[in-house]
Amino acid sequence: MLIRGVDSMGSFSTMMQGRLAAPQTAVPPAHSPASPGVDSADVSATAALLQSIVETASGIPDVDQTRVANLQHALQSDAVQANPQQIEQSFTELEALLA
Repeated sequence: MLIRGVDSMGSFSTMMQGRLAAPQTAVPPAHSPASPGVDSADVSATAALLQSIVETASGIPDVDQTRVANLQHALQSDAVQANPQQIEQSFTELEALLA
């Protein structure tokens, strides 16, 4: 399955919107080199976070563009009336799920 913004190697070409996972801080390795001028990095926490994001994103369904177009047409032609109270309630429920 192709996910917009994520290629088959797990690299991100665009940032995903919404909260998928809490950010994690990298922990320095237990035995850091003592030599001055030597740089090191522990990327295992970042790799694990990216893997978690890719796994979560793979479970998100694709957008049904035909359904979106049909809804846009229905709203523009007044075949369907938007209910502001229902929209507000839906956003409130969604925000509660993301908190």
